[in-house]
Amino acid sequence: MRHHDASRHPGMMRVMQVDSEFAGLLVAVGFVVMGLVTIPVAKWFFLGTLVLGVAVALLLHFIRKV
Repeated sequence: MRHHDASRHPGMMRVMQVDSEFAGLLVAVGFVVMGLVTIPVAKWFFLGTLVLGVAVALLLHFIRKV
């Protein structure tokens, strides 16, 4: 049996030099985009949660300043 380790392709994970945080964020954004493209109702749900999140963030921001 021949030894093939020297000529083996290095694979994707040996070539990519990114942090796990960036890779996870990229995967999460990819899932959101796929969901928004394939499910029309998800677009409105996503926009609603985005608006609600911004409203809560602004509310918390102004409450802490008082």
